[in-house]
Amino acid sequence: MFKLFEINSIRSRMVASFLFLTSLILVLAIVSLYTLDRTLQIARINTDVNQLEIFTLNLIKSDNDFFNVEMINKQYFETHSSVFLKRRDSLNRQIHTKISDLQKQGANKTYTIDQTLRSIDSTVSRYNQKFNSLETLLFKKGFKDYGLEGRMREHAHKLEEADLGIDIAKILFLRRHEKDFFLRHDTTYLASFKKRAAALVTELNTHPDRNQEAIFHIREYERLFLELAEIQIVVGLSSGAGLRSELNQLTQHLSDRFFSLSEYAYRQSSEAQNHARIVYISALCFGILISILTGYWISRRLSEPITKLSRLVNSSQGKTNLAVDLNLKNAAHEIITLTASFTRLMSKTEDQMREIKLKSKELKSKNKQLRKLNKEQDHFLYSTAHDLRSPLTSLAGLVNLMRIENKAPEMAHYFDKMEKSISRQEDFIEQIASFSKNKILKIRPEPLDVEKIFNETFEHHLYMAGAERIKKEIVIDNPQKAGIYSDYNRMLVLFNNLISNAIRYSDPTKSVSFIKAHVTVWRNEIIIKFSDNGIGIAQQHLDKIFDMFYRAHDDSKGTGLGLFILQETIRKMNGSVLVESTAGVGTVFTLTLPNLQPARTNQTEMLSAMAR
Repeated sequence: MFKLFEINSIRSRMVASFLFLTSLILVLAIVSLYTLDRTLQIARINTDVNQLEIFTLNLIKSDNDFFNVEMINKQYFETHSSVFLKRRDSLNRQIHTKISDLQKQGANKTYTIDQTLRSIDSTVSRYNQKFNSLETLLFKKGFKDYGLEGRMREHAHKLEEADLGIDIAKILFLRRHEKDFFLRHDTTYLASFKKRAAALVTELNTHPDRNQEAIFHIREYERLFLELAEIQIVVGLSSGAGLRSELNQLTQHLSDRFFSLSEYAYRQSSEAQNHARIVYISALCFGILISILTGYWISRRLSEPITKLSRLVNSSQGKTNLAVDLNLKNAAHEIITLTASFTRLMSKTEDQMREIKLKSKELKSKNKQLRKLNKEQDHFLYSTAHDLRSPLTSLAGLVNLMRIENKAPEMAHYFDKMEKSISRQEDFIEQIASFSKNKILKIRPEPLDVEKIFNETFEHHLYMAGAERIKKEIVIDNPQKAGIYSDYNRMLVLFNNLISNAIRYSDPTKSVSFIKAHVTVWRNEIIIKFSDNGIGIAQQHLDKIFDMFYRAHDDSKGTGLGLFILQETIRKMNGSVLVESTAGVGTVFTLTLPNLQPARTNQTEMLSAMAR
């Protein structure tokens, strides 16, 4: 246990320095966390103040919306309920909750906002009282057919009926004074209304029995109008009078209170942030200084003996029988042991270096032989593929002559099998030849007519079963008006493999089969999207279809080399291929090839050399 803390060891020195730096970091972290917590508390109060202001502003806005909307809303006067009233109840609860939270947070003596919060709470309470009084009066006043206004209009409309025998002009004068008062808010029209109403009642009292109903309606009309006028006076005949004016004054008072509170909260938050910034910078500078001093002291204690050992290592290059001074001053036990081990290692290293030189010479010779064999193998494969074509062609001709000379029906079946076997062998040899040419021949870019290559390749495969029912289509997009430059033979190999596979694995159960090629030409790139609606490829085969001799279908008639050669050809052209397929739906191959413009020919040859 005590060996861990031996003074004269690297471990003990590292542990001691680590513990010292850890203690320093812990102290700085505690100071920083305390400062951060203090700053966050003040910032939280500042945020809550802003939220309280937002709640209050929303309350005032909701009240204004209530006066603008509900005072002409029949449903409000029918039910005496409003979404704005429900909303203001919710906002009032949020305001009181937030004020209570802020009072608890502001209990800290360094952040005194309790007096301002009590003033805001009191003002909000008075504002709510005024609003409730105003809302009660306006509901009592009514609108159109509701409240006092509805009852007043009912009596006025009764007076306008012809069977009462009243001069309609006198009634209209009364209605005019009524409307002038509510439009102009001038009490002069009240006196005029009373005077004309009294005169009309005096006139009707000359025949009280006959005009009893008219007198009743006039008096009720006058009473209700005067009651409405009194409500209007209490509400306010101008912007500077009545309950509406008092609400505006309370709103302004709340705005002033919130402005001062926001300024105070902002100052406190800024001061806290500045204080935190000073603490962080001081702690950082102090930590960096102590770390530098500690690191320098530790590195000197550790590096001095290591430096001496390093000099010993440098001086030992090319030398044997080293005389090592093991009396290293201030060296740890590990350094002394390492120095002794170094002398033994040097002698073994010299023996191993001599052996490595011999092995390297042998390896270079074998690599040279291997490259020669690979080259000869490629040429042999290419020559063999070409030499095998001639006998197969002759054999196909002999089978055809036998079919002509021997008309026996039972032989036709055997002739068909022979021709299929020969055709399959020719396809295999063609694939081998394509693979060999792709490895041997250099890339030779030239201007190409991709549409012509597509059509000619499709025509060459019309002999395949099912080819006659497949519709072909090619679309070429050339946004930059760039020419297509690539290797003709390799482009032919790509189209040949894709078209033959699409025909071979077409779906005979579908009413319409198609092969589509969408070519997009850019100045530096050619993208060929080749799609069909054949039988598709199951998902478990997609990551293996480019392997040599791999067949994704049990009844496959191919050699298993087509897609392998396609991928190798695309790699030779420094391109890439992606495949997407769904069984029973179809397959999409996306080929991305470089557009080998003339200006890029030198670069292409360099890439080809690198690929080889």
